[in-house]
Amino acid sequence: MRSSNSIWDRGLFALALMTLLWSCAEYGPYHANTSSEPLNSVRGPADGRYKFAFIEFGDQGSALDTSQRAAAINVIRQAQRPLLFVYIHGWMNNANSGDVCRFEHFIDMVSRLPEVTHGKINVIGVYIAWRGKDLTIPGLDLLTFWNRKLTGGAVAAQNSCLATINELALAAREPGKQVHHCVLMGHSFGGLVLSNTISHSILDASSTGARNASPWDMAVAFNPADDSIGTRQLLSELDYLYKYDPTRGAYVGRTPGAEEGAVMSENRPLLIVLQSENDQATGKFFPIGQSLANTVNLHYHWDKVPVPGGNGQKVSEGEFQTHTPGNDKYLVNFNVVPLGEATAPSRLSTYENRAFEANVRQNVRGRTFFTSEKNNGHEKQFCRGPDYNPNETRPPTGNEDWRRWEFVYSGNAHVPCWIVRVPKEIIWGHGGLWSDNSVAMLGALYRMHFPLNAEGRSVPSQRASIPNAPDTQKLNQDKLH
Repeated sequence: MRSSNSIWDRGLFALALMTLLWSCAEYGPYHANTSSEPLNSVRGPADGRYKFAFIEFGDQGSALDTSQRAAAINVIRQAQRPLLFVYIHGWMNNANSGDVCRFEHFIDMVSRLPEVTHGKINVIGVYIAWRGKDLTIPGLDLLTFWNRKLTGGAVAAQNSCLATINELALAAREPGKQVHHCVLMGHSFGGLVLSNTISHSILDASSTGARNASPWDMAVAFNPADDSIGTRQLLSELDYLYKYDPTRGAYVGRTPGAEEGAVMSENRPLLIVLQSENDQATGKFFPIGQSLANTVNLHYHWDKVPVPGGNGQKVSEGEFQTHTPGNDKYLVNFNVVPLGEATAPSRLSTYENRAFEANVRQNVRGRTFFTSEKNNGHEKQFCRGPDYNPNETRPPTGNEDWRRWEFVYSGNAHVPCWIVRVPKEIIWGHGGLWSDNSVAMLGALYRMHFPLNAEGRSVPSQRASIPNAPDTQKLNQDKLH
């Protein structure tokens, strides 16, 4: 009997092991370029209104197919008026998941805007992929959270991801471009990768002592699933470099002397973090998981560190290790607040998510913006897999609900890095970044970064002027006042 049970147990174990192995997601690359298909990593509609490219990374942050980056850069170089969106996906996604379809649909929406079609803008989307999806069995895939978090951190820590982002953005800025805008986006662990990757670049310095300005124009992280230690340090450094001048509506460098005039518009922060108020993954489970990990690792001692903009207040660094940036009360500095019902603006030409067009067709006033749909998940009927059909047009919902909202400074460090709490009516939960209302809000942020001139065209983007380190005595005097 024992022998029979032993054989049976070993058989069950072998079956379970094979099932687990079969459930592992493929390593990729999913869109490899070959001699017969040298541009397999690039696609788009027949009319050429947009281009869509893939760049895939492995678990150690190495490119899985170096020709993918070359292909994407070549697309950007061929464009005379590139409007480039670079997106890093999050947990439960990869280069063959529904996020591919959702991002491509967003790129298609942008390409259909009147401003884009009339201005002959070249819309380009680059999907930066990594193995955010490790297991495919529902339920078991939830166990990959911490493993995939470590992988996202590894991708961000290595050189290839930052080098790729820099090369893409620089290609969009090459001499001779008539228009050039570059927007970086990341979600969940992709927000972790984005924030950790570009934070070092934001504060970088050249060998001459002058600070380098990043080649991209705008960076947005949705519900980033990372602790806020690095974000606290970033806000502290920016508070060290800048002071807010309400009379000029700008962040002004504290540096004495020639570079004292370094100014950045208050509506063009270097990084924007958008955090849903009902994101259970980062708001509830993340602190529990971090606390359990600290207990297992016997990590009980924490240094006390300054709160950015806190006038000398210090708290335990464990506070920031157990909370994500958008869920930390010491870091959140903006809230999206409701202003009530609104009426749809006239002469809108699009039929789907009309608030997106309403927000981008004119300059944003008073940091207010529209949404036009009920955030009830109606978008989920689309994009159940990676494939997107650019020849299909989604019908209007027939159930519009126009509302107006405002970005409001709510305290804490007043620096060119916004940590924004967003109502669930706009971003629902952890994965709601592609809802119509979230995309409409993103449209408003885009227009704030790229305002229109008198002719109705986007103002050419200017690289931010990053000040040198300030005089310590003057810094202390500023903070006393």
